[in-house]
Amino acid sequence: MNKQKVVIRLSINGHDKKSRSKAFKIAVSQPGVNSAAMKGGENNQLEVEGEQIDAAVLTKLLRKKLKKGAELLSVGPIDKKDGDKKDDPKIELVPYHVVPQYPFYEVTESYQGGCSIL
Repeated sequence: MNKQKVVIRLSINGHDKKSRSKAFKIAVSQPGVNSAAMKGGENNQLEVEGEQIDAAVLTKLLRKKLKKGAELLSVGPIDKKDGDKKDDPKIELVPYHVVPQYPFYEVTESYQGGCSIL
């Protein structure tokens, strides 16, 4: 597959947990995204890895939702060297299936009467 890495500089404070959390949620909601991490000296660069990521759409969505600047820095294939680093914290997506919970009603045969409508 065509794995790629997208780096976007966000105009947020690296210590602003609310904006960082919102950026992560936006990034991982996009199709093809496998992981996202904050990088850079000021912790304001969002690094997203995955397959067939639309970097322009992601950048535009981050600008719109965060109401702050987002600048697309790079788009390219994932380097093999980057996969060896274990020091950088990343958020990995784990696929799961949600089973809807429906109420369970038991029908008892205690009601002996007929239909009262007819």
